[in-house]
Amino acid sequence: MTDDQMKDEQQVAGGAEAQPFRAGFVAIVGRANVGKSTLLNQLLGIKLSPVSPRPHTTRHKLLGVLTEEAYQVAFLDTPGYLARSRDWLDSTMVHAAADALEEADLVVLVAEPRPAGDVERRFIEQLRRLGKPAILALNKVDLVRKPRLLPVIQEYSQAHDFREVVPVSALQEDGLDRLLEAVVKHLPEGEPLFPPDTVTDRSERFLVSETIREKVYQLYGQEVPYQVAVGIDEFREGGGEEGRRDYIRATIYVDKESQKGILVGAGGQALKEVGVQARKDIEEMLGRAVYLELWVKTHPRWRKQPHFIQRELEQG
Repeated sequence: MTDDQMKDEQQVAGGAEAQPFRAGFVAIVGRANVGKSTLLNQLLGIKLSPVSPRPHTTRHKLLGVLTEEAYQVAFLDTPGYLARSRDWLDSTMVHAAADALEEADLVVLVAEPRPAGDVERRFIEQLRRLGKPAILALNKVDLVRKPRLLPVIQEYSQAHDFREVVPVSALQEDGLDRLLEAVVKHLPEGEPLFPPDTVTDRSERFLVSETIREKVYQLYGQEVPYQVAVGIDEFREGGGEEGRRDYIRATIYVDKESQKGILVGAGGQALKEVGVQARKDIEEMLGRAVYLELWVKTHPRWRKQPHFIQRELEQG
């Protein structure tokens, strides 16, 4: 090996040493239905968090881990902002968002490309109070023209010292590389927080229940309140044998008998459609065949019962 070749190798090695590994928790926060869960799913490259056009689809803090050679980002998806707590479910959602902010090394505030509202100003105040570094992700920029976007960026930049302001369209996968680059850049140096093959800390039971609830939200419009709950009653794996599917039995809970009738539908056809769509996503998520059996039960005032909400969160 010549002296020049040795020098080149040393420079390469020195360059590698100059890029330390970065790892940290990143809370994704913002108002309801701003696209936080879609953003998380697109950044991870997998469907992890439930998505629907309805607000407050996300109820709990959800961890999604992205690991690459030079970094590990532990994203924390959070429920949309709630001004007040009406019951135990609301209180659980408020605490989930607050816990994520406390835990985070970096915060991504997701907002729509319009002047900041009360919700965004409250988040900015929280960031100041906690002293958390933050990046602003202006989502849904595909819906506005660039001349309307620039004044919004300027206003937010004057309102808070964001580390960076990144316009994105999570749905169109536009600007996400730049956002991820900005996130990694502002993470602390350190060792990985999780084993490299970790995607989430949630159980398969929990993810299955969230998938079923997502399909109810997507299929029922305004006919059924969006505070339905899903419990996994039985989850039996097929054991990997040929022809044997996982068996999953789940119950969808509603407040009133009239809602139960709507959810089941004539001859059970409405509930069957929920099962068909949910099973498809569950099989893709688990990577194996599934037999899904759904039931609907009336459970009045479940939102006000801490033990019931904790059961929904833990799913066994």
